[in-house]
Amino acid sequence: MSTRNNNRIGSIGESIACGYLGGNGYNILAKNFRTTFGEIDIVAKSPLKTLTFIEVKTMLEAPSFPQRFPESYPHISGNESRALIPEDQLSKNKLIKFRRIAEWYANNNPELSKRGYQLDAICIVLSHEENILSLKHFKNI
Repeated sequence: MSTRNNNRIGSIGESIACGYLGGNGYNILAKNFRTTFGEIDIVAKSPLKTLTFIEVKTMLEAPSFPQRFPESYPHISGNESRALIPEDQLSKNKLIKFRRIAEWYANNNPELSKRGYQLDAICIVLSHEENILSLKHFKNI
């Protein structure tokens, strides 16, 4: 998949996440907030007025796999047929970087972080027609 297509899918996911958050009482403060050392997809105030940083991970649905893999896939045993999911993109290094950028933002905006802050992730799977197949909101990761 091309970078351009990945950016488009990511943009669609961020728009979906903003709609979801707004519909659940969040106030969106910033989208795609950039620093020299990284980006936060969405900065919002939760319904409880907690400063919330949201990482959005969006993927197209995976192709179907057979129930059992043939012998030509020796690295996959038994009935494993699990495809990648958006949560798989939340690596330890990504989470460390995410936390560092959030801390920087909160420290530089103390009026917004009086009630503390939290890190959330929204993971979205889209069909190839770009319909929402699943949306999971993981709070306070």
